[in-house]
Amino acid sequence: MTRPLPSGGQERPAGTRPLPSQRERVKVARKWAYLVSLTTYIPLSHDEIERELLGLLDRLLDAVSGDQPAIESAAEVGAELVRLHCVGKTSLQCTVDVLASAMLTPADSSSAGRLPERVARLLGALASGYVEAIRSTTVEQQDASNEALFNAVRKSQRELQASEAQLDEIFVSSPSGIAVTGPDGQFIRTNPALHRILDRTAGEVASGNLFEFAHETDRRILRDGYRDLREGRFDRLRSRPHFVTKDGDLSQVTLTASLLRGAHGRTGHYVTIVADDAELALLQNQLRHQLLHDMLTGLPNRQFFSTHLEHVLHLPNPATLYHLQLDGLSLVTDGLGRKAGDTLLRTVADRLSSAVAGENAMVARFESDKFGILIENTATTPDAATTIERINETLAEPVYVGGKGLAAMATFGVAESLSRDVEPAELLRSADLAMRRARSKGPGRWERYDPVWDAHAGEAIGLVAAMPGAWENGELGIGYEPLVRLADGTIIGAEARLRWEHPELGVVPRERYLELAERTALIGPLGAWLIERAWTEKAAGGGVDLSLLVPLTPNQLADPGLPGKIQGILDSAGQAAGRMWLGLPAGALLGSRHEIADNARVLADLGIGIVLDDFGATPGELVLLEDLPVHAVRLDSRLVWRAAEDSIVIAATRNMIALVRQAGLTVLAGDLETGAQARWWQRAGVDLGMGPLFTGDAGSATDLESLIRGERAGPFRGR
Repeated sequence: MTRPLPSGGQERPAGTRPLPSQRERVKVARKWAYLVSLTTYIPLSHDEIERELLGLLDRLLDAVSGDQPAIESAAEVGAELVRLHCVGKTSLQCTVDVLASAMLTPADSSSAGRLPERVARLLGALASGYVEAIRSTTVEQQDASNEALFNAVRKSQRELQASEAQLDEIFVSSPSGIAVTGPDGQFIRTNPALHRILDRTAGEVASGNLFEFAHETDRRILRDGYRDLREGRFDRLRSRPHFVTKDGDLSQVTLTASLLRGAHGRTGHYVTIVADDAELALLQNQLRHQLLHDMLTGLPNRQFFSTHLEHVLHLPNPATLYHLQLDGLSLVTDGLGRKAGDTLLRTVADRLSSAVAGENAMVARFESDKFGILIENTATTPDAATTIERINETLAEPVYVGGKGLAAMATFGVAESLSRDVEPAELLRSADLAMRRARSKGPGRWERYDPVWDAHAGEAIGLVAAMPGAWENGELGIGYEPLVRLADGTIIGAEARLRWEHPELGVVPRERYLELAERTALIGPLGAWLIERAWTEKAAGGGVDLSLLVPLTPNQLADPGLPGKIQGILDSAGQAAGRMWLGLPAGALLGSRHEIADNARVLADLGIGIVLDDFGATPGELVLLEDLPVHAVRLDSRLVWRAAEDSIVIAATRNMIALVRQAGLTVLAGDLETGAQARWWQRAGVDLGMGPLFTGDAGSATDLESLIRGERAGPFRGR
């Protein structure tokens, strides 16, 4: 080990050894470190090298200054240099040069005579220790290398044995024929697969020759190919010869051959792999069928159908495309299990195929409960209505699953007179849009593709798909409409509705996207955001005493977390809960979704005013007034527009308004357009009004504060 640097700056008395000054020793150590670093790579920093060598220098100076030179200490220094990796070709020479020059300068004249001899003996001992350390290190490395080599040989032998066993297993179990043959084609070793391909027993093959089993027209080609392999003209032979079976039949195969190579180069033996083309073709056909057909029904899938549609579009005859969806399949799978649903789907597939069996048609299953039919029309092909009627009659016959009779019916979208200029995917989309329109009218219906209607539907679907990005980009905001007391025109509150200012389409009407958005997961978070932001803006704009009406959709109201979210909004804003009114669609409360009614009761318990929207005075809606804690009702717009009519409906509505007011509830009328309408409904007992009459041509306001500052809606008499 090297000695640490001398501490405290202590100096030896002058004249006891060379380099008595600490500064001189550091200078020599720095020179030594610099020069030796040029001879080899030392895995230390320069400061670390200098510190190590200074310690070695001190040990050598101690050794040379004693009564007798410390030979062993000098040898240890030489070994220490090896440990520090000072083992370059000239590292030792560099060290001797530096040390001899430094140590041959005596501290006094009395020791000058003996100093060269002492230094020579010490440097010789250093060199001896250095060489011995090099030798020891080399021996250790050789021993480690030999041990690693022996281990590698033993491992290689074990792996070779395992590899040979694996190769034997592959050779025997391979589905491809494998043979090792001599230079003239005689068999040396063959596997069972080759016996099967050649239609011979193992004994018959063992005594044979590869070329003899080839058809006579292919023998010469094979012999020439093997000869070219042997002469090194190419590394691998590929050929498709015909082999003759025992019965004389021809079997085409794919043959691949190459020379076997041993430790001393080529052995003169060949390895040949033979694959039966018939089996390969069968496998390829099976894979192709699986890729292009539905696994459950065996019908073509969407990919196959689309390719066929593209082909038919280039034919001269017209064609009709049907896109259909089964009605009620989910009821079968949910009620009777997936196995029953799969049985029904297979039966539907068979019946669809039989229903168009007399036509040049393709039936495909797209996914789940959706199918496609493409018929190439002829003079005898029935029209779409007749075809659909025939299909539904076929599907209506009961299918018995587990003793239960099931029946299927489908909704259809039809695209006729298919244009050759339209992509197949666009035609499928057109038929799908028509089918969606038919489903909106009820099960078992069908509709033709309508370019105008379906363009609007496609645009609406596109809008809904873009809503998350629009929300993130700030395109979605709030539009406020004043809630006006009809008796004096005072603004007593505002209704907050979602407002979408599209960068290209401008302000998008809510009816274009809200119904479709109701089917997405986005509708819930949007409702909570709308309430929170409007409630916060109302407080910030000084409208604490104004009421805020927010109409919600059925799915927003069915959210079990809605009451908790609204409770958090109320707690954070510090406004009276009674100033928040939430509009609930009366139709949704009349349905079977009990969670909506339960949420309505919880919200009312929070002090929030519940408003029944689209109130039409039906018996069921009147029952809701007793079952739920309702604060107000908003008349159905269809009633509002019929103001002043002398009809039974209006007479019943006036009586209903009187009953509602007797129950202590507030009555609202929306969509008021003229002053005459407002006055008529005010006389009929309506308390509050809304609509274009109060918003004017500008429409809803985006700034609630400006609406609050207006205080009054202004006189509406005469409008």
